[in-house]
Amino acid sequence: MGYRILLGSTGEAEAFQDHGRSRFYFWWLAAVSAVLLLAPLRTGDLAGYDDAHYAEMAKETVLTGKWWDVSANGYAALEHPPLFVWVEAALFKVFGFSDAVDRLPSAVCGWAIILLVFWLARQMLGERTAVLAMAVMCGSLYFLKYAARGMTDVPFTFLCLASLCGWLLGEENPRWYLLAGLCAGLAQITRGLMGIALPLAFVIDAAVNRRKPPFGFAAAATALAFVPAVAWYATQFSLHGTGFLPVHMAWLDREAFGELSPAWRRYTGAPEYLWMITKSYWPWLPFLVAGLVTAIRQKSMTGVRGLRLLLIWIAVVFVLCAAAKSRVLRYMLPAYPAFAILSAIGLERLVPPAYIWKGLRVLAAVGAIASVAITVFPRKTAQAAEIRPIAQAATLATPEGSRIAFYDAGQPRFDETNQLLWYGDRYLDILLTPEQLRASLSEPAPRVYVVDRETYRNLFQSRRPHQVVRAIGHLVCLRLLG
Repeated sequence: MGYRILLGSTGEAEAFQDHGRSRFYFWWLAAVSAVLLLAPLRTGDLAGYDDAHYAEMAKETVLTGKWWDVSANGYAALEHPPLFVWVEAALFKVFGFSDAVDRLPSAVCGWAIILLVFWLARQMLGERTAVLAMAVMCGSLYFLKYAARGMTDVPFTFLCLASLCGWLLGEENPRWYLLAGLCAGLAQITRGLMGIALPLAFVIDAAVNRRKPPFGFAAAATALAFVPAVAWYATQFSLHGTGFLPVHMAWLDREAFGELSPAWRRYTGAPEYLWMITKSYWPWLPFLVAGLVTAIRQKSMTGVRGLRLLLIWIAVVFVLCAAAKSRVLRYMLPAYPAFAILSAIGLERLVPPAYIWKGLRVLAAVGAIASVAITVFPRKTAQAAEIRPIAQAATLATPEGSRIAFYDAGQPRFDETNQLLWYGDRYLDILLTPEQLRASLSEPAPRVYVVDRETYRNLFQSRRPHQVVRAIGHLVCLRLLG
């Protein structure tokens, strides 16, 4: 396809037609990546921030039956759109509560991304380039890291990639615009504001490439893109009235619109993200740069519109991330499929074909070894080794319907509270100041506390009658007596 024009070499063009080898490596990479992503699910526990937070909200959704009114720690969760929580809750309802089920959506979406990257690259550039793009995606360690986490980043990336594929297919068959719109709508109720990147990229692509989707399909796709988010916002206003907007806007302010300290950091988002990508996107960074230069300069390449869309998509994601208050590299993950395809182009430009096939053979062997190692010797990293036994002990020591008081040196330890909620079955009173702790201690009813050891020594050990339920690490779970 397009690479005949790109490389201008008959011998190399013929090498691209080696259908058998390309197919072999496709199936091999598909199998290896499935093992790499799915095998680790059976071991390990959840990190305390987003992983345990989403898991706990999904657990509450199942237990309360309130699917539209998602809650966390017994209170309405008004910050995040709910699609990821709904998916996890549906899986919990079928398979039960477990760490493996919590991480399953990200792992499955990660595998689907790898397959879609192959399909998209093949449509634009041919099978061999598609296999290289697939290999780059499989070898992007930062992507694999988050495909093993119970977080929204990889599912959101999958929805974005599926929407981009629908948009490209829509040029041949306008019915595919409906898929583009639907996936854009689902993306918006997965990651909220960041989901606006898809409609924005499509508008820019339509203007640059003078695309004019049929009015009926364009209108339907636009409705599919925005109706889910509008329906969620309308439902929250209906359930919570004017109390919804301040909470939701406060979250957006913390994540996107708020002031930065010092103030000049408002203008440093672009260099910060460039530096993060430069540090992390190895060994593919040189090939990504070569692929970007090639895609920008090559005007006559077959499939140039698809490559222009990838360039537009990377630019939109980059600008939105750089403009936001939070500067975290995983927010750039939606651009990683485009990075993989451009890196494949760079590989074709910089590496002779014979060495590419040798490299794929080595990669296949390394992938096989890694798959066997992960299957036979699963990871044993425990991220909740301290919290899980404390949460279980506190649950057993607390009557059903009671809340556990939590205080850790006055720090807002959301990682610990999320894990306590996920691994236990009681809600928490989260105390953040000494005054709140003293006020809680003045209440007459017996209570169960989880506190740090210093607080235990200063306020409980020899001052109040109590029973230590469990002590591990820096935390003590105790029950006040009388």
